[in-house]
Amino acid sequence: MTINLKSILTIVFLTVLVGGTNAQLRNKFVASEASLALIDSNTLKVRGKLFKQIPRGDLNIYGFDEYDVPVYADSVYSYRLSILESEVPLDYNEYVKPYIDLYTIRKRKLASKILAWSNYYFPMIEEALDREKMPLELKYLAVIESALNPMATSPVGAAGMWQFMAPTGRIYGLQTTHIYDERRNVAKATDAAIKYLRNSYNLYGDWLLVIASYNCGPGNVNKAIKRAGGVKNFWAVQQYLPRETRGYVPAFIAAAYLMSYSSEHNIYPSEDLAINYQTDTVSIDNRYTLAQLADALQMTTDEIREYNPSFRKDIIPFTNAKIPLTLPYDKVIQFTKLTSDSSFKTHLDENLIAYNKQVEFDRLHKNAKPKTIIYSTKHVEFLTAIADKYDVTVKQLKQWNHTKSNKIAAGKKLKIKVNQG
Repeated sequence: MTINLKSILTIVFLTVLVGGTNAQLRNKFVASEASLALIDSNTLKVRGKLFKQIPRGDLNIYGFDEYDVPVYADSVYSYRLSILESEVPLDYNEYVKPYIDLYTIRKRKLASKILAWSNYYFPMIEEALDREKMPLELKYLAVIESALNPMATSPVGAAGMWQFMAPTGRIYGLQTTHIYDERRNVAKATDAAIKYLRNSYNLYGDWLLVIASYNCGPGNVNKAIKRAGGVKNFWAVQQYLPRETRGYVPAFIAAAYLMSYSSEHNIYPSEDLAINYQTDTVSIDNRYTLAQLADALQMTTDEIREYNPSFRKDIIPFTNAKIPLTLPYDKVIQFTKLTSDSSFKTHLDENLIAYNKQVEFDRLHKNAKPKTIIYSTKHVEFLTAIADKYDVTVKQLKQWNHTKSNKIAAGKKLKIKVNQG
């Protein structure tokens, strides 16, 4: 049996869009195990070409030894930035140089991780920027905001890859509740960031001022412009901006340099990160729980939440629209097959009744004596992220552990009191 590329993509499109496909179409295209295997095999080949991973050795085009740390003259950095095609001015000066050194000398391991995650996230971000006719270089903002980590949380509560505060996120359409946080949804947060950046550009007409505004807000930028005599140029107003913002734009330019010239500095995408580039998205509603889906797909809830950082709990929120769920591609095929099976739906409905009974039981026994667990930090962590994970407050964590700091060093142990189910 032979299926060409157009046929494969048509089948995958109709198969994956669970919410918009009726039973008749599903039965037609999900007819047998053989059909699923064929779709899976051929589509993975296509996606493998789209997300081709270049071996580390092939990226070392200059023949560096493993521990070489190349350093270049200022004129080289300046020239390299000048030849990049960019709508955003990428100037080189004494403010930019320290940040290039930071990425290419002192933070090489972090830079390697960022490069690896950029292979996964940049195509999605670039597509959104291109769709809105925005400069593609704005993707580097996500690098300096979160190192491309959708789970990033700042000490003041900004969250997600684009680091939105909850009130600002709501202005741009990102809902934050105790069970679901759209600031951590990369696609939605990217769209929100683009709206913010476009509004700022309409105000300033200067991309570097737009980037500064993303960090410190338009109020501070407006004050700086006024103090500089009304000129709308970042370098002219830089001295009047908050200290953090003075370095924010140079850091952006340094991030653009790093992502364009990493091989010249013997830095390559990390091979230590378990990144599955073969993923896709389906639509689900709240008659499932993550535990039910995990059980049906032979996954763990932690694995599902790793692909879907918006879920703060194992509960799928009730909304008028369906919720996007990202899964490894083979699990998308499995999910599509399962949801076309009426016996599986009946099984889910029965599990949902049992789940609701358990929720009611937990509500009635919420005053039960909590259990104390010990949490060990593997790296530097903030209490806000730990509190979110265990459904407690930062204040409680500080009380239980007799600390005033919001940041916990690596290798420390924390007492956390959790309710027993």
